[in-house]
Amino acid sequence: MTEFRSRNDDAVANGVGIYGISVDSVFSHTAFAKELGGLPFELIGDFERKMVTDYGVRRDDVAGYSGLARRTIFIVDREGVIRWTWVTSRENPQPDYDAVVAEAKRIAGEG
Repeated sequence: MTEFRSRNDDAVANGVGIYGISVDSVFSHTAFAKELGGLPFELIGDFERKMVTDYGVRRDDVAGYSGLARRTIFIVDREGVIRWTWVTSRENPQPDYDAVVAEAKRIAGEG
């Protein structure tokens, strides 16, 4: 989240909105954002796990933690179409954040 926080102003200036989505409660989101020193974008709660299920990133392979989300980045255009996706893997546990923002800016510029 801090990687996107540091890139938020550039993204917003280029028509890109950043949102964080988690299966945690909105209360934990508030505490998490406070712990990080604040976030300039909204954290959306998916406590019922509907979005992680609908977007195909739900994990049920961790005992005792059914419905966790795989760390995933979706770039969605103005029409609501997913145009780009990154999903964590053992080989790539973190995305290239600069490349993500560059791709989002490119897609935003098409609209």
